[in-house]
Amino acid sequence: MAVKARQRRETVAVEAITFPLIVGAVHFIIVQLAASAAFLTGTVREDSAPYRFVPTRMPGWAHYLVEPLRHWDGLWYKLLSEEGYGNPGTDAYAAFWPLYPWLMRAGSEISGAATETVGWVISNVAFVLALGVIYRLVALDFDRGVARATLWALALFPTAVFFSAVYTESLYLFLAAWALLSARTGNWLGAGLIGALAALTRSQGILLLAPFAVLFLQQHGSDLRRWVPNAFYAAFPALGPALFAWHLDQRGAAPDLFITVQEQWGRQRAAPWETLRAGFTGDMCYPGINCGAEWGWLGDLLRSPTWGTLTSAEFRYAFAESDTLELTCTLLFLGLALVGLRRLPLYHSAYIWPALLIPLYGPGLRHALMSFPRFGLVLFPLFVVAVLLVQRAKAGIPLLVASALLMAALTAQFAQWYWVS
Repeated sequence: MAVKARQRRETVAVEAITFPLIVGAVHFIIVQLAASAAFLTGTVREDSAPYRFVPTRMPGWAHYLVEPLRHWDGLWYKLLSEEGYGNPGTDAYAAFWPLYPWLMRAGSEISGAATETVGWVISNVAFVLALGVIYRLVALDFDRGVARATLWALALFPTAVFFSAVYTESLYLFLAAWALLSARTGNWLGAGLIGALAALTRSQGILLLAPFAVLFLQQHGSDLRRWVPNAFYAAFPALGPALFAWHLDQRGAAPDLFITVQEQWGRQRAAPWETLRAGFTGDMCYPGINCGAEWGWLGDLLRSPTWGTLTSAEFRYAFAESDTLELTCTLLFLGLALVGLRRLPLYHSAYIWPALLIPLYGPGLRHALMSFPRFGLVLFPLFVVAVLLVQRAKAGIPLLVASALLMAALTAQFAQWYWVS
C-alpha cells in the first residue's frame, strides 16, 4: 500500500510538470501561428498606440513573433517600463500596475532585449508555470482528470490570446494561483509574500484577501490564539496597493492616482444591473458612439456565410466594435460562478465573486463591459466548473476544437489591431 501511494505521488509530480508543458506548447503554437500569419500576410489596421508614441518595426525575429502580440495595452506597458510613473502628462500610466513593467525593464537592462520582447517572454513562461500550479491545486481539490481538462479549457478559451500577449494575465494568474496553493497547503508566509506580488501586478490582487480569509478560518478556526503569526502573513496582499501608492508619491504623483485615473480611461460608476443592461443596450456610451451588443455582423454572416464575409474588414470591424463578446463572456462567467457555489470549494468562490462583481460597478463609456473577457481568464475555478458540467454532457472534445478555432480567430483580430477586449 505504501509503495503504491508513493508511486501515485511520483506519477502526479511528474505529470504536474509534463502535462502543463504539453498544454502550454499547444496554446503557444496556435496563438503564435495565428498572430504571426495574420500580422505578416493580412491587412493590418491603423494602430491605436498610446499618446505621444508611434510604434516602430521591431528588428529581427521579434518583428515576426513579438510585434503581432504587443498591441493595445502592450505598448502602454512598453512606455511605462521605459519612462516610469510620475512624469508630466503621464497620469494615464497609473491605470497599469507596476510589477510587470518593472520586470520588463529589469529584463531589458540585463539582456539588452527590447522591453516588449521581455514582456512577451515573461507572459509565455509565466503561463506555463501557472498551468503547473493550477494542475496541482485542482488535483488537490478534485482529481487528475479534472485538473487535466481544466488546463485544456483554460489554454484554449477563445480569449486566451492574452496569455501570450504583452499583458499581465499570465503573470497575475501564476502568482494568484501560486498564492492560493500555498495557502491551501498551509504555507501562509509564502502565500502572503506571493499574494503581495500578485497585488502589485493587478488591482484585483488585493481581492486574494477573500479566499485567504476562507482558507485561514478553515485551517485555524475561531481560536485567536492559533492565529499568530499566520493572520499577519495572510494580510500581505494589502501591501500591493500600499506599495504602489507609496511609489507614486515618491515619483511626485498623487498616491491615489491609480483610483482617480479610472475616470480618464472612461470608467464611471453604476449599479451592477445597470452595467449589465448597458451591455445589452449601450445606453452608457459616449455621445454619438454605437455600442452595446449589436448583432448586425451576425446577420451579415447569415446572409452571406462565406470566407469573404468572415475576412472582410467591414465584418471584422463590426464584430470588434460590438459588445457581443464582452456580454457573452460576462454572462458565461456569471453563470459558471453561480453553479460554482454548489460545485466548488468555498475558497474558490471567494476568489471568483469579488473579481466578477467589483468591475460591474465601473462600466466603461466605450464598452460597458470592457475587459470582462480578460478579467474572467484569471479566474481559473470558472474553468473547473465548465469541466464538471461538460464531463457530464460528454461534449468536451468538440467544444475544445470550437474554442481553439475561436481563439485563433480572435488572435488574428488582435494581431491586426481590431479590438478584442
